[in-house]
Amino acid sequence: MKKLNYFIIPVITIFVAVAGNYFTSLGLDSWYESLIKPEWTPSGAFIGGMWFFLYLLVTAVVLFFFNACRNSKRFNLIISLFAVNAFLNATWSYLFFGLNNLTFSLFHIIILNLTIIALIALSWKESKIVALGLIPYTGWVTVATYLNYSILILN
Repeated sequence: MKKLNYFIIPVITIFVAVAGNYFTSLGLDSWYESLIKPEWTPSGAFIGGMWFFLYLLVTAVVLFFFNACRNSKRFNLIISLFAVNAFLNATWSYLFFGLNNLTFSLFHIIILNLTIIALIALSWKESKIVALGLIPYTGWVTVATYLNYSILILN
């Protein structure tokens, strides 16, 4: 039972990825394809590959934090923030692709990115490995935020 987190944390990641993929599929072929997008928009394959890599990375980061920082005063706060972040990650796809709401999804993804920045700041004293491991995630979500903004402006 002590190492149940090696099962639960990856299952949560898989759930977030599957939910996000499902919500994306709701509007990808019809609605999203009809939008005006900036020329620099990454291909779907690149976006999917980045998310695959980031889900693996974040899963490793959360597992590392869970096992290495269990006695931290901030443990419950940081784990709770990871859970909020996972929820925001999955639900952004619903707002953007499922509801086709460019404005609300933009505000939502800004909050998502703020949770990542908060995770980096809060975990820095606990584990620099965790904090540094989250930098690619915030970088990619920043790109996604700018893409969401650009599509909103163009449409």
